[in-house]
Amino acid sequence: MLDDLSSGSRDNLDPRVTFIEASVLDIAEHAAALEGVERVYHFAAMISGRDSLYEPEAYQEVNGVGLLRLIDWVKDKGARVIFASSSTVYGNGAPAVKTEDTPAAPLSIYALTKYTGEHTLALYEQMHGIDWVALRLFNVYGPRQSENHPYANVTCKFAHAAATGAGVRLYGDGSQSRDFIHVNDVVDAFLLVADGSAQRIYNVGTGRDASILRLLEIVHELADEPLAVEKLPPWPNDIQKISADVSRLADELGFSAQVSLEDGLAQTVAWFREREGS
Repeated sequence: MLDDLSSGSRDNLDPRVTFIEASVLDIAEHAAALEGVERVYHFAAMISGRDSLYEPEAYQEVNGVGLLRLIDWVKDKGARVIFASSSTVYGNGAPAVKTEDTPAAPLSIYALTKYTGEHTLALYEQMHGIDWVALRLFNVYGPRQSENHPYANVTCKFAHAAATGAGVRLYGDGSQSRDFIHVNDVVDAFLLVADGSAQRIYNVGTGRDASILRLLEIVHELADEPLAVEKLPPWPNDIQKISADVSRLADELGFSAQVSLEDGLAQTVAWFREREGS
């Protein structure tokens, strides 16, 4: 495993994992240690849609150039690349329920880098025969994400608040809705496509959406006391409503999300409570 720990922690690693602390931009420097790899799970990225609007060059460097350097390393090895793409490639256009054939309309530099990444892999398949698949992840949540990381998502921050009694920030009126999918279900999806697939792009979600207000209701129920809510203006280019049509992955490989939002949030709050000793 190669990671620069910009959004992770060594504490989350199984001790059996061979770990290299480095940026994806420097992958060529560690080629010898990575010999014999048959599958490459590519998660390395800067991931905040909001921040990407103000740091476009950094996002293009890590997400764009980083992928190119990974491809350059892998192109002659016959390894399969499993690329973590994003539902943000769809943007705000209709319909709200997205199939893989819904036209892309990225609204942030982050989303643009993910969409570009898919096309980059397709191009290198034509030129060098690279074997790849991209999973367009909807809103992933679950234990072990740091609430202090600047890219921590709303589920992480709300769950931490429920566990500790901290306040939360609500951007906009809370009517925005997302397809929240538990990390365990995402892992299952990555394993399903590990050995091959008929298609190159798949949605990974639950097929159901929930509003930010609904999310807030659930964490209020899980909290010991009512949470203080700071209301703030919506951030630019925020997607209003989105959920996944997962029939392609379900029909081909039998995928079905198993963790409900209520159960997944309860697990996440419990993890934060255990970590905080509360």
